[in-house]
Amino acid sequence: MIKDIIIKRIVKLKKEIQKIEILEKTFPKEELICAKNGKGYKWYLKSAGKSIYLSKKERLLAEKLAMKKYYMLRKQDLMCELEACNAYIRKVQKENNASDMLLEHDGYIELLGKAFGPHSENLEAWMTEEYETNKKYPENLNIKGTQGKYLRSKSEAMIDNVLFRERIPFRYENQLVLDGIVMYPDFTIRHPKTGEYYYWEHFGMMDNPEYASHACRKIKTYCDNGIIPSINLIMTYETSACPIGMERIEQVAEYYFG
Repeated sequence: MIKDIIIKRIVKLKKEIQKIEILEKTFPKEELICAKNGKGYKWYLKSAGKSIYLSKKERLLAEKLAMKKYYMLRKQDLMCELEACNAYIRKVQKENNASDMLLEHDGYIELLGKAFGPHSENLEAWMTEEYETNKKYPENLNIKGTQGKYLRSKSEAMIDNVLFRERIPFRYENQLVLDGIVMYPDFTIRHPKTGEYYYWEHFGMMDNPEYASHACRKIKTYCDNGIIPSINLIMTYETSACPIGMERIEQVAEYYFG
């Protein structure tokens, strides 16, 4: 989706602007003027409204001033692009996502349920029957998803939306006991054609060392019990600086279930 591409671009723009702002502190205060002189150019130092000629012996200073001019202009270009990207995101957030919001409306989803349900009646029955869910930290279930359910993050809500929209049967935080260890995979999924089980874990705070260590232990538990990454264990990741987008989620769903 274009929105996800723009968000990634915003992250890159901000990083480059930050690097330039660090460089700014090392630049000379004066400005450089390159004036045509026959077939060549003369260098002038502009300071306090005066222009002072720079001889060829002062090339190093001229190079620093030229670099300063480049980065200042580069920063202007980046700031303009960043403003345009932010304006686009504000516009999209205000006017788009109308179809996704309809899938969160209890009244309409009751009417749309059959259209978006799994093709298999058995898998549809599996998806809708009651199951043991995660009872811990119910206060964190504050992001509304499809079919009236509530999830713990916006990223999980995007996964929920894609799975439902693509008619892939799934359960959210369905209890799974592995070698006596009780786990609650983010999404327990049945392949829409074969009925095989898949588990999708989204690790959303991988820049948090404690969270990352817990994620690694969780992955090891899966592996010890025959649930293997890229085979029947699907994993997606993000950090505060590199959020996941709908485009990536759609790619993952297509890879495994398309």
